[in-house]
Amino acid sequence: MVDQIQGLGSMMGPGMSFKTESLTADQKNQIKSILSQFDPDKVTKEDAKSIFQAFKDAGIKPSPGMKEAIEEAGFDAEDLRAKGKPEGPPPPPLGAGNNKSSGVNLSALKSLQDILSEYDLTNMTDEDESSLLSTLQQQGFMNPGIMIDLKS
Repeated sequence: MVDQIQGLGSMMGPGMSFKTESLTADQKNQIKSILSQFDPDKVTKEDAKSIFQAFKDAGIKPSPGMKEAIEEAGFDAEDLRAKGKPEGPPPPPLGAGNNKSSGVNLSALKSLQDILSEYDLTNMTDEDESSLLSTLQQQGFMNPGIMIDLKS
């Protein structure tokens, strides 16, 4: 499974590569500063959304080391992510919107990139792999046709 996910990078065209830049020391400090405004034991969905918006406003994108930085600040990264994710169904299949480009659902691809960027795909533990698979299933990425329209 992990090998299949890692192989996605070679299937993408120009400008569609996974970004695997690690967090800088400044970004880690910003994460810690943002999270210091919240109680890790009482984070609501609204808090989680505010936290991720603050990360975005600070220019912090999901990247390797983010999960660790969040956990070092005393938070459960998976719980925070689950509370902060947009509600509703995953992005629509191809043909249902106007995000179609060469048969690829760009919105779904971006969501997949965001999810995968939170994992070190070269050094995954069984727990990481289980967590990744669970997240992919919850987001609908294990459903056929979510990313590539083979009928076009």
